[in-house]
Amino acid sequence: MISYAPAGSWNDTPSDDTLAVSYSGSSYHTASAQGATATFTFNGSGFTIFGGRRPNYGTYSISVDGQVVHTGSSQSPDPSFQQTLASVNGLSDGLHTVVLTNTGSGSIDIDWIEFESRVGAAGATMLQKTFDDNDATIKYLPSSSSWQTNTGNSFMGGTLHFSNDVAASASLSFSGDAIAVYGTTAPDHANIRVNIDGISQVMAGGAQGKVDSLHTKILLFYINELGGGQHTLTLSGDAQANTGPFIDIDSISVFEAVNPIGSSSTVSGQAAGTGSVLGAGDSVPTNTLSQASSQSTKIPTRTIVGGVVGGILGLIVILGIVGMMVIRKRRGKAKRIEKSMISVSPVLPMQWEPKTLEAGLATPLSVSDGESAAFPLPPPKSQKVRASLRHSIAPSYYSDPAYQGHSRDGSVMSSSSQSVVPLLSSPRLPTHQQQRMLPRKPPPILLDKVPTRPSNRPPSMDFL
Repeated sequence: MISYAPAGSWNDTPSDDTLAVSYSGSSYHTASAQGATATFTFNGSGFTIFGGRRPNYGTYSISVDGQVVHTGSSQSPDPSFQQTLASVNGLSDGLHTVVLTNTGSGSIDIDWIEFESRVGAAGATMLQKTFDDNDATIKYLPSSSSWQTNTGNSFMGGTLHFSNDVAASASLSFSGDAIAVYGTTAPDHANIRVNIDGISQVMAGGAQGKVDSLHTKILLFYINELGGGQHTLTLSGDAQANTGPFIDIDSISVFEAVNPIGSSSTVSGQAAGTGSVLGAGDSVPTNTLSQASSQSTKIPTRTIVGGVVGGILGLIVILGIVGMMVIRKRRGKAKRIEKSMISVSPVLPMQWEPKTLEAGLATPLSVSDGESAAFPLPPPKSQKVRASLRHSIAPSYYSDPAYQGHSRDGSVMSSSSQSVVPLLSSPRLPTHQQQRMLPRKPPPILLDKVPTRPSNRPPSMDFL
């Protein structure tokens, strides 16, 4: 699909170039003559040309439909490969002719060319289906014996059909809006005659000095705007005196536009829906049935049912997660309230040890986690200690070893006071006074006075 002029001005990959492996497909075309051109025609709205940059390379220009749109230089102090030489987009959708011209005294090269092409009406959903050369849908004529099969990893699907029979042809009936044919180019190839729906054209097969060796996975033919519906493609050889006799087929890709709804579907690059024009030796990946757009005006019933069921299940899962989060949040709040109440509550008497309550010491229990009571008791005053008979003398807890300084023999003050409470006893009268004591009559009752109620409470005795 790329035509090189003038004759002999372009060369296939030099055999002594050790940097050739850095190019796509390990091949490229180069020209050193000023004015040498490479021309290709496509139906689309944009394109990109890739090549190499080297120290001995020169300048170039690119024109579209006879008008220069870009000038540049391929010269670089350090070699670099698979570089973008020019990219043009936004062209009116239609047929365009692109020409790359060597404008300097140095060399330039072409690695491969990509173009963008629309399939079907604007906004169509594009489907691509690839037929390998072994697909039974492809009919090889006049008989299968007229064609042979080659195998190798360099072929799409690992196989290639080829023939040198002048009567050999291959046909495919398909439904689609665009079609692309992939094969190989080699010095022994004939030109290719392509007939689609009764209209034929001849494509160069790589002879006439265009290639010096076999190059695989090459886009040999592409056409779009077929209008959908059923079509028939027929390929055959058109051998000339200066060409070889061989033709071959590696794979055929059909692009179909369905359900146009108003957005664009394009064929571009080397992705699904590829419509690339490639330099000799450049490869294009095989694509099986794929969909380039997810837009559609008709959704299958199974899809609708599956979506509804999936939505319900998703809603149930979301509600379950929200419920768990609410429960966890409430539990966490309750724990925080409980802890906060504990941390601010004063140490009540019921929280003290019963032994200390009984003894009157009132020593609070220790608070866990290093916390202290919110309302601690005031420290004892450093004054003289007063002992009173009102102190409990119940010995039931004094015998506990934990309470040192106490015993059943009496109460002893803490060692810090260094004072001892004396033992109390009733005073005794002399014997002779006891004998003289006689019972006395009770005092007369005065009727004009209210008798005083006797008190059984013993008098208190304080010691300083």
